[in-house]
Amino acid sequence: MPKRSEKRDTAKAEYVERRNRGEKVNLREFADKLGVVYKTLRDWKRIDKWDEAVTPPKKKRGGQPGNTNSKGKKNAAGPHPGAPLRNKNAEKDGAYSTVFFDTLNDEEKALIGQMPLGSKAALEHEMKILKFRENKILLKIAEYEDAAEDSLYISSVLDMRRPGGRGENKRDGANQEMGMYTKDSAFSRVLKLQEALYKIQGRIAKITDGLRMMEEFDTKIELERERLEILRIRATGIVETDGEDGPDDLGEIELEDVK
Repeated sequence: MPKRSEKRDTAKAEYVERRNRGEKVNLREFADKLGVVYKTLRDWKRIDKWDEAVTPPKKKRGGQPGNTNSKGKKNAAGPHPGAPLRNKNAEKDGAYSTVFFDTLNDEEKALIGQMPLGSKAALEHEMKILKFRENKILLKIAEYEDAAEDSLYISSVLDMRRPGGRGENKRDGANQEMGMYTKDSAFSRVLKLQEALYKIQGRIAKITDGLRMMEEFDTKIELERERLEILRIRATGIVETDGEDGPDDLGEIELEDVK
């Protein structure tokens, strides 16, 4: 077996280092520099996979140096700084709107002030709302179940308009309106309502478990207090009273006095 050339590893290391610095390496000039035949150097590069050892350069975000793609261009509304702070231009129904408390009116502030902040009170408040929604859905399901089998309900409307032409049955200059309607059957609406009902009932079950755990915890705390009070009485021999027996009552009775 022919002996491995000592220049082989040196050539790969220098090639990889130069490429990592961003240099372009001319293999013929590189072979002359090392005193190696060009074909031999090219075989070393292929067999030892020199290019796979080169670390690819990291791409910088944004345009490349000297890029003038956006030079002199403005946004659609002109050179303004954008929408004002806290704008609600994209708000539709407000369900996912950001709340700024300093922009609320008196009625909204009063509503927020009435909301419970304690854990148990907040769960009980949510339970009332869920029970109300559950009842509304059940009533609506009953309404659709009592409807005729061929009953249809409009779910969406697509209004299309185009300029009106001139003709015997057309008004000059008027717009002709064409509507496309999507309708649901009573059965389809019942299925959708049942899906919403299952979600609400699932949340009700979780809140019920949470309230039950809170009640059990409160009971344990009360029992622990009573146990500690009994231990205190045994240790000190003093029973505390409410002091309601008379003005001279000191509020304490020693166990030895009642033997």
